[in-house]
Amino acid sequence: MKKTIKALSFTPKYDELEDRIRISINYDDFSNRVDLMMTRSFMLKLFPVVDDYIQKFYNEELGINHPANPKLEKLRSTDFVNSKPKENINETSATSVTDGSNLELYKQEDELLIEVKFSFSKETQMSIVVFETKHTQVSSTLDIRSIKQIFTIIKATTPFFSWGISHNI
Repeated sequence: MKKTIKALSFTPKYDELEDRIRISINYDDFSNRVDLMMTRSFMLKLFPVVDDYIQKFYNEELGINHPANPKLEKLRSTDFVNSKPKENINETSATSVTDGSNLELYKQEDELLIEVKFSFSKETQMSIVVFETKHTQVSSTLDIRSIKQIFTIIKATTPFFSWGISHNI
């Protein structure tokens, strides 16, 4: 049986030794922390899925292809993915500076990320995002702003040059 964790915080960081992106879930809560490792290959598959998901369920909320605003017809939900990541990270109550000592102190065994699932609730206009590893299932209920913020921050940790990929993934 898989361990189930509710994600309250996401802290991505590039791990140079492993050459992977480490996403520490609940980094400062030892009993509910998990360190997910995302490979280059997985990331290249994930970002188009995130883009398609946002486009499918949040176009109207983002004002994309909205009949009342014809100037926005050519915009795509990938605007947050295709622009420079640091420009999209806004300091809000949902973001905070990571305590580096806790990040290392509470470090858990790395678990390879094997799947990310998205589901949408029409009633609440919220999404449930589930990160799966072989041993753990991490879930979080998020609005569109939070989804964009999390995946933009993950993208910002990507070593584009050394991985040989464009910023426009």
